[in-house]
Amino acid sequence: MPTTPRSRSQARTTRSWILSGMDFGDTRRKPNFAGKIAVAAALTVMCILVLKQSPGFGGTSVFSRHETGVTHVLVTGGAGYIGSHATLRLLTDNYRVTIVDNLSRGNMGAVRALQRLFPEPGRLQFIYTDLGDPKAVNKMFSENAFDAVMHFAAVAYVGESTQEPLRYYHNITSNTLTVLEAMAAHNVKTLIYSSTCATYGEPDTMPIVETTPQTDTYQSIREGKKDVRGHHSRFLKEIEHGCDDLKILQCDWIGP
Repeated sequence: MPTTPRSRSQARTTRSWILSGMDFGDTRRKPNFAGKIAVAAALTVMCILVLKQSPGFGGTSVFSRHETGVTHVLVTGGAGYIGSHATLRLLTDNYRVTIVDNLSRGNMGAVRALQRLFPEPGRLQFIYTDLGDPKAVNKMFSENAFDAVMHFAAVAYVGESTQEPLRYYHNITSNTLTVLEAMAAHNVKTLIYSSTCATYGEPDTMPIVETTPQTDTYQSIREGKKDVRGHHSRFLKEIEHGCDDLKILQCDWIGP
């Protein structure tokens, strides 16, 4: 009989030891769990600080606001031959540039080359958009603060234009009208329009300079007397005449 109390005492001691062991294990786990929470909180704070320093924090960027002394130019068709060289000149002269192109004829390699040359934030951005989509064009204008537009987005093959005249009328006229409507809605007053790269024909002397005469055929086109381009030229002049403060400059390009 004397052994019974000792057995009960031993059992209680054993249970007490087991419980104290469990308590001891919990005590060791709690600091680790609290440490993980502290590390996670610190990382979260760091991420928030980095985001606040980012130009795009809060859904805005330098491209979406006007800045004194900075002219933001939208270059349509900027991945093409003439558009990319115009963009190069703009960036060299410290303009802010947004290129928009659907890459149907443009080259993304040209855009990447420009991005490598001008990697600074707020200098250059590329937007993949088709100007035939009015909603996408209006969204682009609503999200960016443009000061001017240089319009190079077009199809420009003479042979192809005779085979697909409706496509050319739509691309050159309808898409340009979409851009003009977006400009009017967002108070962008300056448009530089690329007329034709063949305006000088086959010149008698090289190199071609500003005083080189244009061919009679292309001069007639530019004055609105011939061809779809002539109708488009006249169409732009009528729009400019009817819109207060809108300035449209039609340029003939021969390449850089």
